[in-house]
This record gives sequence, structure tokens and C-alpha cells, in this order.
Amino acid sequence: MSDAPSSGVIGDFPGKRWLKIALRTLHILSVAGVCGGIWFGHGQEEWRGFWMFALASGMAMLLLDLLSNWLWLVQVRGVVILSKFVLFSMLGVYPSADRWLATAIIAASVVISHAPGSIRYYSLLHRRVMRSLSDMKG
Repeated sequence: MSDAPSSGVIGDFPGKRWLKIALRTLHILSVAGVCGGIWFGHGQEEWRGFWMFALASGMAMLLLDLLSNWLWLVQVRGVVILSKFVLFSMLGVYPSADRWLATAIIAASVVISHAPGSIRYYSLLHRRVMRSLSDMKG
């Protein structure tokens, strides 16, 4: 099951829910490895593998959501996730900022995942809640 009705290329398929759960689990574990390495002062070489795996699992979830519902790109949830991807990509570039970046990424994740649908599905392009393409009619 997806979060909203499908308006994309792949829609729902058998096993999609479990694929998303597996990807999210691996993603959270790898993000925890990155953040733990940063917050406990380990060198970048010690958390780099977790970072690469977090980017890969994050990109897989991003593509799955995008192919399932392209409207996701203009919804607040998609914009926040794309912003987190950019911030996560910057880890290690300015090591003095890594703790702040990691904290911002975690905070954004918690806020957007627990925000009500009226915020998550709000389309910045359409200026209203849009759950599917059929919402364009009114």
C-alpha cells in the first residue's frame, strides 16, 4: 500500500509495502550509523560506508515514491525529503557543520513523518492539499 492513491508509473504491486518497510529499516539503521559516528567524534572513514548505504537506500525509496506518485515532488513531504537528501549529501564536506546537519536531518525526518496529512500532502505548486491527480479537478 502506498501513502496516497497512485498517480505514477508503477502504482501498487504485490510486495510494495514490504519492500518499502525493508528499505526504510535499512535506511534508518544506516543513518543511525552515520549519526552515531558523527556525534561520537569518529572519523569520516569510519562512518563513510553507512553514509553510502544511507544514500543508496534513500535514493531507492525516493525513486519508488516518485514512480508511484509524481505529485510527491511538489508536496511538502517530497520537498522535505529532497532537502534532506541534499543536506545528507553535504555531510563530510564541512566537518565542523556535520553535527548540525545530522541534527537538522533527524529533526526534519521526525517532523514530516508525524505531520498531519494536511501538511504532508499540501502541494506547494497547487497551493492546496493534493493526494492524487484527480484532486486537480477541484
